Amino acid sequence: MRRMSGPVFISFSREHDAAYVGRLAAHLVAGGLSMRYDTQPMTDGWWSTYTRAQLDGSSAVVVVMTPAASHDGWVAREIDHARLLGRPIVPLLLAGEPFPALSGYAHEDVTGGRLPGPELVRRLHRALGNVPPQAAEPTASSAFTVPIRGGATGLTVGIEVRGAMFMPLIERGQAVPCARTEVFTTADDDQPVIQVRVFQGQSPAVAANESLGAYELLLEPAPAGVPQIGVRFEVTESGAFRLTAAHADGREVPVRLLPGKATASH
Repeated sequence: MRRMSGPVFISFSREHDAAYVGRLAAHLVAGGLSMRYDTQPMTDGWWSTYTRAQLDGSSAVVVVMTPAASHDGWVAREIDHARLLGRPIVPLLLAGEPFPALSGYAHEDVTGGRLPGPELVRRLHRALGNVPPQAAEPTASSAFTVPIRGGATGLTVGIEVRGAMFMPLIERGQAVPCARTEVFTTADDDQPVIQVRVFQGQSPAVAANESLGAYELLLEPAPAGVPQIGVRFEVTESGAFRLTAAHADGREVPVRLLPGKATASH
């Protein structure tokens, strides 16, 4: 099999299994994998202009097996094309019986809507020729603190914006506990992460301020500008800093705290 460094493509019944696949993609992104899937109703034109190109650029294919997918001619076409390309195929059994056409492939049982375990993530990394990352587990908080003086924040909390400049979010002197939410979106189609770099201080340049961590919001594939991610920046009464994120519909967005402290980007 030819190994590539492209994303992993998910083949599934668009009509019946899209909700599970959204959760699956976010789970695998959190495991360090780049994912591709779409929920567009399939037509010959869409296959020719989009889906086939996504498969051609993929490095492996995950097939979500359900009764609906077993009768879906587009899923069968995607499997056939993946075989033609020589891509690794990883089946997941969400409901029903394993596909006879995939009997030669070891599958993982995710019936009941379970998400696959870490071994499948490692299996995909190995199929791509990668060393599975030893990344921190997604987290909604950090060990960083903001100084509290007289029941209020002692420094301004903000984020890095274009040009390594500091954009204040929670001003110095704000009574604690306090929080502010900002909405973030993507600049590129199928962007897998949004990075948020948080600092505290009074300088307009982040390089002169103190880091409160660099965070990655782990995203499901979507067209540029479609995700509307509300990011909550919170300072507790004791000064602990927390960052959490959610979609506009309230679904939680996994957040990963990157090792070390954030430094000004260049």
